[in-house]
Amino acid sequence: MKTYMLQQFDYHVWANQQVCNYLKNLPDAVYRQKVDSDFPTIYDTLVHMYVVDRGWLSFLRAGVASDMFEEHVEHLKSSIDSISAETKGRSIEELGQMQEELAVRFRAFIEQLDDIEVIHPSGTFQARCVDYIQHVVNHGTYHRGNITTMLRQLGHLDTSTCIKFKQAIS
Repeated sequence: MKTYMLQQFDYHVWANQQVCNYLKNLPDAVYRQKVDSDFPTIYDTLVHMYVVDRGWLSFLRAGVASDMFEEHVEHLKSSIDSISAETKGRSIEELGQMQEELAVRFRAFIEQLDDIEVIHPSGTFQARCVDYIQHVVNHGTYHRGNITTMLRQLGHLDTSTCIKFKQAIS
C-alpha cells in the first residue's frame, strides 16, 4: 500500500511540475488574468493547491485533530492566511519551487511512516493516513482540471499530464 501511495504522490508532484513548467512559458498576464472559474486566476488556483497541500502535511504530522472548537478553526484560518501571504508577489517559478520543496518534505513524511494505515482522527471523523494522502492527490487532480479549463477559456492549450506521465515512467 505504501509503494502505491508513493506512486500516487509522485504523480501528483510530477503533474504539478508539468503545469508550472507549461505556465513558465506563458506571459505572466495569462496566469494572472481573471477568469470565470472556481478561483479568479490560474495563479490563485496554484496558490490554493500549495496552501492545502501544506495544510494536509501539517495535519498529518500532528497525527490528531481534536474537536473542531472555535480556537482550532481560528488557528486554521490564521495558518491559511499566513501561508497565502508567503506566496504574494511570487513568480510562477518561485511558486513552483515552493511546491517542489514542500513535495520533498511531504514525500519524506510518507516514507518515514511505519504504518500508512494508521487512523488520524479529526473530531468525530476518522480516516486512515493513506486516505488523507489519496485526498491530497485527488484534490490536486481536480484543480489541475480547473487550470486546464481556465487555459482553454483564455485561448491556450493545456498540458496533458496523463499521456506524458505514462511516457515518463516507461
